[in-house]
Amino acid sequence: MWIGIDDTDSRNAGCTTYIAFRIVSTFADRIISLPRLVRLNPNLKYKTRGNGALSIRIGNRTEETKTVIGKSDGKKISLGLQNNEMEPDFPKTYDNSMIEQVVGIVEEYYEKNQTNTNPGIVFSNKKFDTDIYRNALERDIPVDYIEEILKKTDSIYRKIGSGRGIIGAVSSIAWDRNRTTYELLNYKYPRGGYVDDMVKTIIGKIAESYDSTFNNMEMKEGKVCLFPKDRTPVIYGIRGLVFDDLIQIQEEINSRFPDFDRNYMIFATNQGTDDHILRLESGMELRELSSYEITGYVNELPLRKEGGHLFFGIKYGVTDIKAVAFEPSKGFRDELEKLEIGDHVKLFGSYAKGTIKIEKLELIHPSIIYERRSPLCSRCGSRTSNIGSLKYRCIKCGNVMEPEYVKTNYQRMTMKLEPPAYARRHLSMPWKLENASFRSNEYEF
Repeated sequence: MWIGIDDTDSRNAGCTTYIAFRIVSTFADRIISLPRLVRLNPNLKYKTRGNGALSIRIGNRTEETKTVIGKSDGKKISLGLQNNEMEPDFPKTYDNSMIEQVVGIVEEYYEKNQTNTNPGIVFSNKKFDTDIYRNALERDIPVDYIEEILKKTDSIYRKIGSGRGIIGAVSSIAWDRNRTTYELLNYKYPRGGYVDDMVKTIIGKIAESYDSTFNNMEMKEGKVCLFPKDRTPVIYGIRGLVFDDLIQIQEEINSRFPDFDRNYMIFATNQGTDDHILRLESGMELRELSSYEITGYVNELPLRKEGGHLFFGIKYGVTDIKAVAFEPSKGFRDELEKLEIGDHVKLFGSYAKGTIKIEKLELIHPSIIYERRSPLCSRCGSRTSNIGSLKYRCIKCGNVMEPEYVKTNYQRMTMKLEPPAYARRHLSMPWKLENASFRSNEYEF
């Protein structure tokens, strides 16, 4: 049976991943694949912090081969590998006792009395179509649309409040896992609590020492990016491409700091995959709330405006598009500020109201910079002086000439730019992973 949950937290507290952790801990002997943390459309106004939805797969395990995926109260959580079957044959009837237990866990831990917290819980004996996942990355899906799908598939679902969470719950189950990364989350309920800065740095450096991890630290600033604000049960989260490396990192942390050896779990995720990015082909129209890869030419110089946000313009085909890098991206804006008219660029980001919110940028081919100079008189060879309107007059004979343009020695290189790790979106693929090999076999874990 598939279990999907979403929209249980608020902007200031709670965490849906922790509820998934509690469900997995409760049914540890029946978990048959890694729990899934699936990030959806980052542009929706009613999202909480990262727009992440969770799903879990439960079945009757018969295989002896098991792999440890975490610990709950110091006891190992393991799952049985399902390498020999693509989609297990789940029973057509539902386990009502299990359903009530899951609902009870959600009701215990979700953020109550929050207007924008509207949990949805979904139970399905079959995986949902991948198109639902794609739609959930690219647009705003109505609750009614998902409810119709649930009714047609004889799925069971529970709504709290408006129940908007059923959208993410179904979309998480529908994730195709064409690109998979992993995240190890360490918990302390109800809040992660204070962690000394020196301890944070040591843990960050342990994670950073593995080539397969990403978004651990911002080395230029020495800032550790694994520890969220102390408002949820998450102490830290370590992201990587290799499952076994995350297990090894946690063991290294445990050897130094045994207090972190009690509650943690690894999730399969779509984080850092650019799954939300659509390649903008010729003739395509930009759609509100979708995210794109766009190649064009800078046609308006970068300018900082009130609040520190940096704006510039690009020409895509015959279309003029504004681009913005927001203040929290810090030094990223300093690099973008060096762009020149005519630079050939590829940028990635979400589109809304005529503006691309930049997640990263590649300078494919810098424009050639020319310097305007006063020409020597073509008649007598004397100096000329600027008389305005791009005209120059010979001081000696009065001959009027156009300015001279000379290629400068200023050489600019192609480059790939991105915000610091702490300012990146969950889904955005860091340049470090550009040529990475992502796991694609959903049933390997």
